[in-house]
Amino acid sequence: MTQNISYPWPLACGVLLLSAMAAFGHGGATGIVGERMMGMMMLGEQVKVLAPIADDPGPGDVGKVREAAAMIEMHAGAAMTDLFPEGSIEGPSEAKPAIWERWEEFAAYSNRLGELGRELDNASVVAALPPLVNADVVPVSAEPALSEWDRMDFAVLMGITTPQVIEIDPVPTASIETTVAVRTVAAIYADITNTCAACHAAFRQ
Repeated sequence: MTQNISYPWPLACGVLLLSAMAAFGHGGATGIVGERMMGMMMLGEQVKVLAPIADDPGPGDVGKVREAAAMIEMHAGAAMTDLFPEGSIEGPSEAKPAIWERWEEFAAYSNRLGELGRELDNASVVAALPPLVNADVVPVSAEPALSEWDRMDFAVLMGITTPQVIEIDPVPTASIETTVAVRTVAAIYADITNTCAACHAAFRQ
């Protein structure tokens, strides 16, 4: 009887190969430094994906925008700051010691990037909606405006009664529904690149 034995070596070798390629691509960085360099590389890839489509994303680009938005949000916020334990600048790290001297500023950049990722996802949903179609609307005939004479009650004209003065509260009591404006993909993309550039200028060697 022949037994089919599955060996884990091909999978293990594949993982080792990917790890070696990642380390080689980051100047031999390993550990926490290698992890954050991979994260930064992933963010850079999303910027490259968005660059040619941000100004005018078509229906076929919505999936790319949503995927990029998810990846940006995934690698921002605490996911990014957790990769920068204090003093982790050994080896080929490009991080400046200023990160830990101005930690709140660095964390603000990271959190802002996460917010922009979520906003980008919302904008992609709006971009996927079909444009409004101007349907043929049959105009409703408006009633002719009444003159002051026509608006007066017969009893008032005859002096039988006096007109009642109705006080109208100028402040509406009902809640007013406000519409939140959604920014364009291009505007959000510009903020993402500006946030990354500002963070790199302050905290990257």
